[in-house]
Amino acid sequence: MNFRLLVLITTLVLGSLVGNLLLQDSGYILISFHNWVFETSLWVFLAIIVAALITGYIFIQLVMSLVRSPSSYRHWQEERGLKHAISKTVKGLISLAEGNWKQSEKLLIAGAQGNGKIINYLAAARAAHQAGNYPHSDDLLIEANKSTKGAELAVGLQQAQFQIERKQYEQSLATCLRLKKTFPKHQYVNNLLLKTYTKLEDWQSVLTLLPAFNKYKLLPNKETTKLEIKAYDELVNNLVNSRNTSSKDTKALFDMWGKIPKRTLKQIDFVPIAQNFFAHIISLTEHHEGEAALRQFLSMHWSQELIRQYGCLQGKDNKRQLLFAKDQLKQRPNDAMLLLTLGRLSLLNKDFDTALLYFESSLNQESHCETRNELSRLYMAKNDTHKALEMVKLGLGPALPNLPLPHSPLPS
Repeated sequence: MNFRLLVLITTLVLGSLVGNLLLQDSGYILISFHNWVFETSLWVFLAIIVAALITGYIFIQLVMSLVRSPSSYRHWQEERGLKHAISKTVKGLISLAEGNWKQSEKLLIAGAQGNGKIINYLAAARAAHQAGNYPHSDDLLIEANKSTKGAELAVGLQQAQFQIERKQYEQSLATCLRLKKTFPKHQYVNNLLLKTYTKLEDWQSVLTLLPAFNKYKLLPNKETTKLEIKAYDELVNNLVNSRNTSSKDTKALFDMWGKIPKRTLKQIDFVPIAQNFFAHIISLTEHHEGEAALRQFLSMHWSQELIRQYGCLQGKDNKRQLLFAKDQLKQRPNDAMLLLTLGRLSLLNKDFDTALLYFESSLNQESHCETRNELSRLYMAKNDTHKALEMVKLGLGPALPNLPLPHSPLPS
């Protein structure tokens, strides 16, 4: 407010000074050129010059405005078109989130303008994929790749994800391997590749890929360990249940066992896999390597089934095998399965009386069918038929009540 008042006062003062000068002397201007003479007062001449300058300025601005008008019009049109494109893109994304696949695809394609149209094409490809229009979805991915330089990774990841969802695992594998060559450390590329290997049940490739996950911290350690155990479980099952000769080839079996890292063997979740593996080894004739492997595994884990299996394997050194089992008895003096195993290993060492004592001790701890069978067999070998039959009766179940039975007719 003070500034306006200052300007007004200044204008009034200047106006008064100019007016006073006009009243004192109007001046005189004479311009002569050939036969042409221009004569006027100084103040009129100055007014003409100011008017001429203002008119020239207005004329120049008008000409420049006319020159710029086509580009300005185009700029206005572009802004208007961009606003419409943004509006359609937003509506298309909302429709995509709501599951209106066809409407979403239509709006997103219509809004594909400017530098951000790759987003429209990728989202439209998702809409077409969800609608089941796979060829059109692939075409939109091609358009997305063309629309933006350096979009190979984004488009490739989307394509691999679509292929996995369509159960096109071989195509997904090709896409992921192509991306991995260019982006070897990219987390999502490796995750999709791992997912593809899992879907293809290519467990050896899963195990080959997992070290990179540990190295670059692409997955939490617990998840990689869980997946590693799953892969070895499948490999063991496939090899054990194979119909070809590999399932009976102990060298092939223990070659695979030897490749399992010690840190994996130490995992408690690996125990069922080991039990499955050694159960298969017991069914084969060559036990020496199996006994050594199971003895080493028992130093990491203890289970009733594993120690039972240990008694079913015959190692190279029967005495050493028995001593190992006896060492376990120090910590587990009343373990029924360990006592059963000690009885069997005593039989291997032809110490029959000690074997009998171990079997009877095991039976006192737990009435297990295998213990009864071993006792029955040993009693029969010792010509103690009565005790052998007692073991058979124990296996039949609880004692029956004393009830009358029909008499068999005597033969005539």
